[in-house]
Amino acid sequence: MMCPGCKADMAAATPYCPACFLTPVPRPQQDEAAPAAAEPPKPGGGSCLDPDCRHGGEAPPDGCRQCGIRVRAAAMALRFDWGPVAVGTDRPLVVGREDSPIADRLGEYTNISRRHAEIRCDGTTLTVVDLKSTNGTFINDERIEPGTPARARPGDRVRFAARLEALVTGDDR
Repeated sequence: MMCPGCKADMAAATPYCPACFLTPVPRPQQDEAAPAAAEPPKPGGGSCLDPDCRHGGEAPPDGCRQCGIRVRAAAMALRFDWGPVAVGTDRPLVVGREDSPIADRLGEYTNISRRHAEIRCDGTTLTVVDLKSTNGTFINDERIEPGTPARARPGDRVRFAARLEALVTGDDR
């Protein structure tokens, strides 16, 4: 089994990746008859080994229409006191005491709502939506309107209720 986001190996009984919070999928089997690529993927997100690649093996920002290679978006994360929590582009991160991959870390934060906020990522910025929480969600100490998406960029501080804070980072390190 493997994480579809970070490609980390995972035990079959693991319910989700501890870094990406994605459900594991079976690792694709490699065709043993096919020879392995002689060189590793090229830096910059491209891995096209076609000698006639018109992009020199490096995918342009919007991807290559011929080979289908896309540049992987930079990972975005929220850095909490306990460490970073990645926010993938494939599904939102719900912050709250229920139905949240970080719910087990929120025991001491009694003023966090069951479904406090939702965080989405487009690859370059995060969008924060307060889910009509009782005690509010803040970006750089400005309360955001419940139900209205608000942008958070790397370096911004997101606060949930009075004490739970996270720093928006441009990657998950």
